[in-house]
Amino acid sequence: MIDRIQKILLPLLILWVPLVFYSRAADGFTLAKEVVAAVVLAFFAVRILWEGRWVFRQALLQAAGVFVLWMILDSLGVGLLKMEAVKGSVHLLLILGTLAAVVFASARAFSYEKALRVALLGGTFVALYGIIQSLGVDRGNWTTQFDRRAFATLGNPDYLGGYMAALLPLSFVMLLRDFGKKSAWLWLNTTILMGVALFATRVRGAEVAALAGLLFTAAALATPWGREMARRNKLLLRVCLALILGMGGVWLSTHWNSFSRSEESVRQRLDTYRMVWEIIKDHPWSGIGLGQLGVQIPRYQAKPWAPGDYPSHPYTYTEHAHNEFLQFWAEGGLPGLVLFAAVLAAFLWALGRSLKSPETETPQKELLIGAAGGVAALLVQSLSNFPLQVAPTAVLFGLLLAGPLAVRKAPAAVSSPVRTGQKVALALVVSVTALVGLRAVGASIAFRDTVGESSLGNGQLAAQFGARLVSLSPMNPKAWNADAKALELAGQPDPAFAAYQKAVELNPNYVENLVPMADLRLKQGRFQEAADLCRRALAVTPNYAAPLWPLAVSLFELKNYPESARAFENYLAYSPNDFQTCLDLGVCYIQLRRKADAIAAWKKAYSLNPNDPQVVQYLKSQGVNPTQ
Repeated sequence: MIDRIQKILLPLLILWVPLVFYSRAADGFTLAKEVVAAVVLAFFAVRILWEGRWVFRQALLQAAGVFVLWMILDSLGVGLLKMEAVKGSVHLLLILGTLAAVVFASARAFSYEKALRVALLGGTFVALYGIIQSLGVDRGNWTTQFDRRAFATLGNPDYLGGYMAALLPLSFVMLLRDFGKKSAWLWLNTTILMGVALFATRVRGAEVAALAGLLFTAAALATPWGREMARRNKLLLRVCLALILGMGGVWLSTHWNSFSRSEESVRQRLDTYRMVWEIIKDHPWSGIGLGQLGVQIPRYQAKPWAPGDYPSHPYTYTEHAHNEFLQFWAEGGLPGLVLFAAVLAAFLWALGRSLKSPETETPQKELLIGAAGGVAALLVQSLSNFPLQVAPTAVLFGLLLAGPLAVRKAPAAVSSPVRTGQKVALALVVSVTALVGLRAVGASIAFRDTVGESSLGNGQLAAQFGARLVSLSPMNPKAWNADAKALELAGQPDPAFAAYQKAVELNPNYVENLVPMADLRLKQGRFQEAADLCRRALAVTPNYAAPLWPLAVSLFELKNYPESARAFENYLAYSPNDFQTCLDLGVCYIQLRRKADAIAAWKKAYSLNPNDPQVVQYLKSQGVNPTQ
């Protein structure tokens, strides 16, 4: 009975994670994927601990286990927000859990090829859905619109692009294996669909990754293990090569300039790398912990720039380095990066052993070429994105990594009776995992309800959802931030201030809370407190424009005109055409007896809004006719 459940759960894991999409909430659909995956992997964890500990005698599993263990323990030790460290470990647990589950199940008469076919089935549906979206046919209530870019059930073009890139080499190998059979038409259509869906995402990094995966596959066809498959498909391979060269030439001619440093997306990536490098320089050995990049980036994102460059490099928030190798170094220190490299080395070693082993049959060796091509594609996309932090590609990465071990017979593959204790342990662990997951999903829904009702202006209803949210997720600073905004909208300034304060207590770098706190104090006439809050925000993020305006107003009310003028001037460096700031700066200059500067500021304000009666009055008060 347990083995039958196991044969159902593993395909469920591979299909559910890429297919499920909870259209009401972006966070909700993510958790809906991860909770089911966690339940399935909890089931396998009990089984492996009970009767499959041999799984971790494999070098690949040992390397992956040590890597994940180091990242989690290190994160709990150095992470600023411990709960973020726990959340940040989910994608690594999905990779490790899927890897171990597939190896264990394959030793118990579960076909690895079947698992790959299930993944391709899910990928086909996702690809088809993505193409439909890109054509504008699907007008459902999706939370994220991308101007007719395909994103299917994965919620983001980058995620879909990476998923397609990883599956394309495998689908192509399936086509080569079955060419000449009726099933070849299935794989031909699957490969075409995935290729079209990939290009419909318009993600250059994924397109390059797919090309790298296919080139890896092509190179593998020249090895002794792929030579026979290449010999059987000479004509098809020539046609494919001609298509790749032709389409590749067209693609390069139209996309070459998009890789220039002058391209905005390229500059953003390079700027992000420089920010993350500042973190690495401060924490080279221990890192900052999983899930902590978004927590620490406010303190580091201005460091690469001189103060004079701040207006051209304003405050930028990110939770991802957009380079997995760089992020592993930032989060787990140099040991984390080295251990991830050890996982890849162990995979290559296991791959070589399986390919060279006479016990591995030729069809299985051909499967391994496709799986290895998928791994290569994901690693290439990892240089410009974060596919290993996305639930579908994390599960797929674990599935592909398992290939070299899953095609070999394991020494402990003999079934043994399932004792009552194991059944009780299975029921208990799965139940607890499901309950914790349901609570997380409930918190996610409450978060989106709070934010959604706040966006609609329904303050009282938003505040009710906010109260539910913080009760479900009391250690999450983002929950308190959403609750604070709802309370502020509901006309409850003091509870809103307390909620903002709670978010800052949980995360001292959460500067986005300090500005609304300053605004609340400004409205209450508590100008010194407002100024102090703005200075706290600028101390963390000196290139953050938002605190400058309330700081300038607070200082003006405190009659500190020199510093007020300086704050207005700094704000204008970020927003040179802001009418109100030009107007207020002129008033500040008058208090400082800088009449010429005041007139210049008001003339600038008049040029921005000549119909405003106040700026006309100010200029006339200084004997200036604005129309002349």
